[in-house]
Amino acid sequence: MSSQVKIVIPSLAVLAAVALLALTAAALLAASALPAAHADDMPVHVPSDMLGVGASVFSLDGVRVASAKVPVCDEAVLPTSLTSGPAQRSNAPLPKPKPAPKPTPAPRAETPAPSRAADTTGWQSARASWYGPGFYGRTTASGAVLTENMMNVAHRTLPFGTKVQFEYNGRTVTAVVNDRGPHIAGRVWDLGPGTAKALGFGGVATVNYRILGR
Repeated sequence: MSSQVKIVIPSLAVLAAVALLALTAAALLAASALPAAHADDMPVHVPSDMLGVGASVFSLDGVRVASAKVPVCDEAVLPTSLTSGPAQRSNAPLPKPKPAPKPTPAPRAETPAPSRAADTTGWQSARASWYGPGFYGRTTASGAVLTENMMNVAHRTLPFGTKVQFEYNGRTVTAVVNDRGPHIAGRVWDLGPGTAKALGFGGVATVNYRILGR
C-alpha cells in the first residue's frame, strides 16, 4: 500500500465521525431533548414601564399577545377637527373692499381782486385836487352857490348835472358836475368841499371813479 493511501483513509474516518456527531445533535434538538440556547434569557418579571408590555395578556387565535398600556383617548373628547369632515363652504358673498379715500385737492390760491382802474364796469383812475375855503358863497360855472357841504365836482368838459361816483381810501360817494376845472395840468377832477370831506380827501392824490350819467 502506498503512503498516500495511508494518509487519506484516517482523514475520511475523522470526517465521517464529525458528520455523525452533527446528525445526532440535530436529531436531539428536533426532539426537544436539549433546551433552546436562549430559552433562559427572557426575564421572569417583565418591566411594566415598557411600551406595549403589560401584566395582562389575552389570546388572539391561539397566539399570546401582551396588551398595550398606552392610554387611548376617548372618541367623545377628540377635537372636532379630527372627527368631523371639512367645513362646508359658505355661500355668503365676500365683502367688497372699501374704496380708497380720494386725496383732498390743495386749496387754490385766491386771485387778487382787480383794481378799480381795470374794472370792466367803467371804473378808472385819475389825479384829483379839491377846493372850498375862500370860495364859499361864490357862484359856480353852472350858477349854483357854493356851500361848505355841497356834494359837487368840477370837470373841464362833462355836461352839468352828470353824476360821478368816486372811491378813495375805502370810501365811496356820488357827486354832481356843476363847475369847471381844475385849471392845473395833470389833474382831471376838482372835488367840491362836501365831496372831499365825505371821502376824507385832502391835497392832491389819485382817486377811482366811474361816470353814472345824468
